[in-house]
Amino acid sequence: MNGVHAPRPRRQASPRGGIACLAALALLSGCLNTYRTGPVPGTDANQETQIPLGQTRTFDEERLAIGFGRVMEDSRCPTDAQCIRAGNAMVGLVLQERGEATRSVELNTGQDPRRVSHEGYIIEVVGLDPSPTTAGAPDPDSYVVRLRVTRG
Repeated sequence: MNGVHAPRPRRQASPRGGIACLAALALLSGCLNTYRTGPVPGTDANQETQIPLGQTRTFDEERLAIGFGRVMEDSRCPTDAQCIRAGNAMVGLVLQERGEATRSVELNTGQDPRRVSHEGYIIEVVGLDPSPTTAGAPDPDSYVVRLRVTRG
């Protein structure tokens, strides 16, 4: 055959192949839509939020709910004193993702654990207000936890 090749017959596209391709594309785009970047909606420019004691906040279009249930410990140094150590406050949070089962966690301001990973989010304690003074501990009803909520 002197190096001349006959053209191959063209293959017709199968409707099943097109449907499978469309199904794979739809599945892929659905996965891409669930992986989101940027600040978590419901947080400020620093990805922080404040939650008063006894209240719950929702984030990321209600995908995540965080409740501030209690202060288990507050041994922080009074603001009007000089201490050798800063001390610690331990807070109890309740985490819930998309209305599923809840998870209780205890996080600290001055020692580990300060943060927890939960269902694609990282929740970190930034602080607890108000701080104690030498006059005494804050009114328990006045506590507000400051959290940083990021995707992770």
